[in-house]
Amino acid sequence: MPGLATSLFIFLTLICLMPLPTTAQEKYGLEFASKGIAQEYRTTLELFPGTAMDVKNEFSLTFDLSLTPNAPSYFGYVFRMVDNKDQNIDLVYDVHNQSFNLVTGNEFSGISFKADFDKICHQWQHVRLDFNINKRLIKLSLNGQTIDSAITALSPGHQLKIFFGVNHYKELTFFDLPPMRLKDIKIYQEDQLQYHWALNQTNGNTDTDLVNKKVAFINNPVWLAHTYHEWNKTRDFVIKGNASVAYDHRTGTLYINGSDSIYISNNNNLTTSKLARPRGLSSGNIAVFDEQTHQICNFLVDEKKVARYDSTHHTWDNVTNAESVTRYWHSNRFFSRYDSSIYIFGGYGDYHYKNEVQRAGKTWETLKVTGDHFTPRYMAALGANINGDSAYIIGGYGSLKGDQLLNPHNLYDLTLFDVKHKTFKKIYELPEPAQPFVFGNSMIIDTHQQCYYALTFANDRSQSSLQLIKGSLSKPVYTRLASSIPFRYFDVKSRAELFYDQQNEKLITVILFSENNTTRVQIYTILFPPSELTPHTVSEKNSYLWTPLACLLLGIVAFLSIIKRKKKVVVKPAFIAINVQEEIPVPEILPKPAILLFGDFTVIDKTGEDISKLFSPLLKELFLLLLLHSVTNKTGISSEKINEILWAGRSVKDAKNNRSVNMVKLKNILDKIGEYTLIKENGKWLLLFSEGTVDIDLQNFYHLLSNKDIEELVRITGRGIFLGETEYSWLDKFKSDISADIIPVLTQFLEDQAPDPGFIIAVCNCILHFDSLCEEAIMFKCRALVALRQHSTAKALYSNFTKEYQAIYGETFEKDYIAVLEQ
Repeated sequence: MPGLATSLFIFLTLICLMPLPTTAQEKYGLEFASKGIAQEYRTTLELFPGTAMDVKNEFSLTFDLSLTPNAPSYFGYVFRMVDNKDQNIDLVYDVHNQSFNLVTGNEFSGISFKADFDKICHQWQHVRLDFNINKRLIKLSLNGQTIDSAITALSPGHQLKIFFGVNHYKELTFFDLPPMRLKDIKIYQEDQLQYHWALNQTNGNTDTDLVNKKVAFINNPVWLAHTYHEWNKTRDFVIKGNASVAYDHRTGTLYINGSDSIYISNNNNLTTSKLARPRGLSSGNIAVFDEQTHQICNFLVDEKKVARYDSTHHTWDNVTNAESVTRYWHSNRFFSRYDSSIYIFGGYGDYHYKNEVQRAGKTWETLKVTGDHFTPRYMAALGANINGDSAYIIGGYGSLKGDQLLNPHNLYDLTLFDVKHKTFKKIYELPEPAQPFVFGNSMIIDTHQQCYYALTFANDRSQSSLQLIKGSLSKPVYTRLASSIPFRYFDVKSRAELFYDQQNEKLITVILFSENNTTRVQIYTILFPPSELTPHTVSEKNSYLWTPLACLLLGIVAFLSIIKRKKKVVVKPAFIAINVQEEIPVPEILPKPAILLFGDFTVIDKTGEDISKLFSPLLKELFLLLLLHSVTNKTGISSEKINEILWAGRSVKDAKNNRSVNMVKLKNILDKIGEYTLIKENGKWLLLFSEGTVDIDLQNFYHLLSNKDIEELVRITGRGIFLGETEYSWLDKFKSDISADIIPVLTQFLEDQAPDPGFIIAVCNCILHFDSLCEEAIMFKCRALVALRQHSTAKALYSNFTKEYQAIYGETFEKDYIAVLEQ
């Protein structure tokens, strides 16, 4: 078949010449902690730690550079090269001239360049420096264009150390560096690539070059791959009143309304503006920012009047009835530039879902709308275009006629509201997901890319989570982005908002949980656009080999597919509508090492694998001795105490030998967990893990206890009693101390709060882990079970408790079942 062979050859050739998708992931790099951060916490990158690079006559250094937007100052050293004669070559940013200058020794080289400041803050700039040692020549290029060259007075040596950011090398130390980002550092010698540090890590303090496996060290790294994938909680605080939130898109400022203050958040800075006189905030009040008058507006839909904030006198011009409770819970709102009015959609109250469209302008009115039917709903997301003449509403929960008794269900339609013509147009309906979800109140619309960003969460559970999605404005498809955010959902008490900070290129999520006339406020941020895929690490050498192989395989598969189709019987085609949804894989959440001591003793290593079985009984006890004495009292444990517990009766020499051998074994296991320090200070051993690298539930427990974060305490202690299956005589004090710490906090919470019965049961279960005969926990759990109509379960719980009480204390419990249920 010469014709077939020829066709195959041509087909494979064309396939190999076609450009293939690269594995490059733009959302990676290293951000340098700099201005506004204490010197010891600023970032340094050393390419050749403990050694130097041997250079020939000609070599080149290239890297991609950008500056962090909206920083207070940009002065500082981008990098410093130091040779074996302690001569330095620096690239420094001069804030006065807004230029980068190349310094050689104590002199300016004469090479400098100005980059478009807006571009360098939002786009990577490719910097290249070419060196010729014999000629003492340096040439600098930017984005492929030669900027300048110069002859230096230095006679450079042939061994170099290279630092980016903070430098601690000998007397050449400095701490000033611009707030910058780097990626893809490469070094060429005689035009041959020698090193390539992609800087595409998500955690850790090292990065390995892709060519010769040279490890660079980074102190205080901020990995962009992590910050594009993981939400960062920037604020968590409680304010007075039923709070509401407004956002100024122009300045990227959040305004959170409390009953006695306005809390203002901008670029992670939080300030408070005290009101001249406190005001009551009714349940379900709403806030929005007026982009024309630059004022915060606050209102209760039911009262049909808008209060405006006077930032000069710190007063509101209207006061709502603090005792009122809205009938428009979770309604959507936006400010329209088109007609300088506030629009309000839907809501829920009095067992009815609403589909009213109300406008608050010079007067307050309910509009007559036309077009497609807008199903009554709440818990939908709304986003408006920049002109304010169109608003998109997606999803929610409601019913066709608005009556809660008539088949309420989750909604997944995307609808467009035309402000000018007052019409609704249904665009599409998403396929019903396996796990039902609703939406956070606000979403972001990008009409240029024809897409939206919104928060979703499961509304069939109280311990839910917010998941960011990106969807199309024209097709019923969406993609999950980034990690999820824990979300405590209790219907009308909880609210989630999503905003876009264009100046700092971040998404902002605000969570409000209002109860007992106070509101817990949580603010999360993530770099924009968030990651869809985890970055790939590909060997530079192997990637060149893989490309033709991939071409060949793709070509063979494609060619065989063509042959197969040719052999099929051709039939007259029918008109078939096919809905193809192209899904991008959900980003894999990288495992985090963990040490779990509540419940079963569990240790998770850096790869996410359970390595608990690696601990022999002796190693486990040694590990717990070191860890508990380091985490709880921070003072450590002496060698003598370890010997007394583990090798009692042995000679000092024998005990020391045993301790040394087992310390080595333990270190081998610790290396698998994460970054740690095992040191002896003031005669005592301390085992410390680098902050934020290993999740230690006991450490989290004490932090949450001090903040009285009940929700997270329940999550941690819900696994079971502290080291429940581990029994050592010395451990009893730790167990009793933990029980004594947690039980009063949880019982006080039960007495002070009136949360969901399901959460009451979870709290009671945690108390009973530590004290199975805690009377308060039994009584609250019985009442919660009855509230959930689980009468037989409540009765059985009480009966078992009284039997156990009688067996242990030898007397009858003083309260009968009816008395226990009375509050």
